[in-house]
Amino acid sequence: MITETFIKDRLSDLEKEYVDYLIEHFAEWKVWAKISQLVADGEEVKEKDVPPAFRTELKITRMIVEMMELGKFDWNNPKVKKIFQELSQAPFYSFFGKMVTRISLRLAELTGVKTLFEIGAGRANLTGIMLQQMAENNINFPIITTDSHRIVLENIEKLKAEHPDINLETQLWDITKSPPATLIRSAESPVLLYERYTLNYASMDSIRNIAELADIAVFGDWINYTGQLYAYDEVFKKIGSQPMFYKDLKPILDDCFPNIHIFDKRALDTIGLPTISMLICWK
Repeated sequence: MITETFIKDRLSDLEKEYVDYLIEHFAEWKVWAKISQLVADGEEVKEKDVPPAFRTELKITRMIVEMMELGKFDWNNPKVKKIFQELSQAPFYSFFGKMVTRISLRLAELTGVKTLFEIGAGRANLTGIMLQQMAENNINFPIITTDSHRIVLENIEKLKAEHPDINLETQLWDITKSPPATLIRSAESPVLLYERYTLNYASMDSIRNIAELADIAVFGDWINYTGQLYAYDEVFKKIGSQPMFYKDLKPILDDCFPNIHIFDKRALDTIGLPTISMLICWK
């Protein structure tokens, strides 16, 4: 049986590595919070005045504000694609993706998981990280990856060719709806579901649909812990990212995954970080 003590003991090395990084990397988050208000107000902000950890966020926030002033945000705009690709390769986001997969693989090995499940695969960046982690550590779990758009089917094909020994399956699924019967039949229990930046673009109630499949979940998302929003939150609302407040999310989690561990709680306590970025839940 998984307990919080079990999680803390068996993942202590990953917790230390991850949270130490957060504390150092996001130490100046309050500076960025203030500057993001200037960007949201359309004022000129020089990159040198922004803490290095938030300079890619500066570019994205400024771009969103500028595009919204011209009409609407276009995800297919080449400039948008380029900047979000830059974000996905930035030091924290690369580290974050590896940590989501390392935690998931550690838990899968410790708990006898039969199927790994990824939602919101999109351009398959996180899928690629997971497959690389498995290859480097000589681990092999069947993986099912889903997205609500057919892009996931296209992006996974190259990864399948690069890792032919891994059983990698793709299916379409809009997580705001119950999983289709074919998907449920494909996932052998126990199932561990992992994701990165999916729930903010879906809904909190999607947790109920996820719980129809998953026994363990590693949520790598932005979950507001303090209840206070900042200008950067308001700007990202314009492109569909909705704040999730932990106080609102917890009752849903209690219904679906009654066991909850805030993996980065030490960062919240140490530097007052307002956002949970890693949540481990299990039934």
